[in-house]
Amino acid sequence: MPTTQKLARWRGSNFERATAKKVHGVVVGRSKAVKVKDKYIQVNPQQPPDVVNEWLSVECKYRKRLPKILLDPLSQAIRNAPEGLVPVVFAGDREGNRVIIMTERDFLDLHER
Repeated sequence: MPTTQKLARWRGSNFERATAKKVHGVVVGRSKAVKVKDKYIQVNPQQPPDVVNEWLSVECKYRKRLPKILLDPLSQAIRNAPEGLVPVVFAGDREGNRVIIMTERDFLDLHER
């Protein structure tokens, strides 16, 4: 039976591969350059992103459960969104950090347009 650490690494790797497939990108690994479509994208092999495509650099994080602080505002945005509009959360703090939270399906639908 695999150890917990190996199982976690396996889940993370599977999540990276699935994400790369969904965004039409590639898993980077420890490469210095990654070929995406017809061009090469240079990456830092010491601190590479997990997945890249033509316009995204993706850091993948897979957790057993996402934090409530992320899911509650998204649930509210989904509940309150008028028909035909994309529910999205803009969150920030006093230090000027800002993030945008939306469902994977909505992001991929926008990416396909």
